[in-house]
Amino acid sequence: MNLGGKAMKRFLIVLLSVIAMTWPVVAAAAPQATPSERVRRNVVVRDAPNGSAQPIEALGRGETLEVVGEVPGWYRVQLPDGRIGYVSKAWTIVREEAVAAAGTGPFRMHVIDVGTGLAVFVEGPDFTLLYDAGSQDDLATGPDNRVVAYIRAVRPDLRTIDHLVLSHPHKDHVELMPDVFDAFVIRNVWDSGAVNQTRGYCRFLRAVAAETGVRYHDAIASNEVHRVTFSGGSCSGTVEIQAAEQMSADPVPLGAGASMAILYRDASHHSDPNENTVVVRLDLGGRRILLAGDAEGGGRQLPSSPPAAGSIEDWLLNHDRAAVAADVLVVGHHGSLTSSRRAFLDAVGATRFIISSGPHPYQSVRLPDPEIVTELESRGTLLRTDVDDEACGHATAKPGPDNDESPGGCSNILVTVSGGQITGPAYHPVAD
Repeated sequence: MNLGGKAMKRFLIVLLSVIAMTWPVVAAAAPQATPSERVRRNVVVRDAPNGSAQPIEALGRGETLEVVGEVPGWYRVQLPDGRIGYVSKAWTIVREEAVAAAGTGPFRMHVIDVGTGLAVFVEGPDFTLLYDAGSQDDLATGPDNRVVAYIRAVRPDLRTIDHLVLSHPHKDHVELMPDVFDAFVIRNVWDSGAVNQTRGYCRFLRAVAAETGVRYHDAIASNEVHRVTFSGGSCSGTVEIQAAEQMSADPVPLGAGASMAILYRDASHHSDPNENTVVVRLDLGGRRILLAGDAEGGGRQLPSSPPAAGSIEDWLLNHDRAAVAADVLVVGHHGSLTSSRRAFLDAVGATRFIISSGPHPYQSVRLPDPEIVTELESRGTLLRTDVDDEACGHATAKPGPDNDESPGGCSNILVTVSGGQITGPAYHPVAD
């Protein structure tokens, strides 16, 4: 190829542009504070440079925070959410570290305090996902819906949720979900396909059927009509939804550096929808978060008991034990003794745990069970959404209705993944 001077220059410009678009972008090296080798668990990040100042975060072993200054005895660091804190020089070291900018986030997972139930909102630079949205006791609707209010508080610009996952159709996982369709455009719905003859699940399916352009996936079949007839007084009749591709083991791309693996799905009919729980693993910037829904290991037994044959935890261990390995676990069945068998926790290998629960009893048992709490705390950091639920009922600074005499809104929990590093879990107070 013989090119003249101007042609060669144009060729080089195009070539360099292509390389720039395809080569991983690397940010300039920034000083990073990380716990020193003598730290056993974590370093406390405080809001002022003294040992009695308020803790605002914990910096775990192997994690880093950008150093933006220093004072005698302390490094001034910036958290992924922009807050400024201080870590002791006695317990940290500083290193220069180039962080790849492409596909590293930040990714944020919010476990929303919905009282007795579960709702997990996940956001990346180019996608959003909601896993469950239900409650037994925090049932405000419309703009007061706690899930909608929380998402609008943390993402006031958001108009679209790309993926909405319903693990199974129990009230504490589905009841708040219909309002989400009124507030946002929904692109994809992932539903176990299990049917529950309740008003909440009926309203959910009607919202899916009315959503223009939505792609509905379940564990039952591809490209067929999902048809359910309800006979309840407040929501009845037949709902028909044209299904898209069936759930499979193939990873679901979410965005740059992010995907969802559906580890468990079951099209069989069970008397208890818990047995159809959709278990997913989110792979975010090289880190793994496991959302266990209400996956169980059998009847109420101590964590030392093996998973019961045929239970979801047993199935996961026998079919692909390596797939459940994760850095963070959103604990199964609200911290019940029906879940979190020791063998399963060993395979997961997480050191960060979150329990979403509240004051409403399940068959006279208020969760979480103390034996599960003790087991998880022995393995790492545990945060819970049921912290001080009674006082939360009278709080005047929380998303959704204030001072409503109901739990929910006060003990939201945030995990951030950025540059391959995890920050949190940490409590994340939000007010609208």
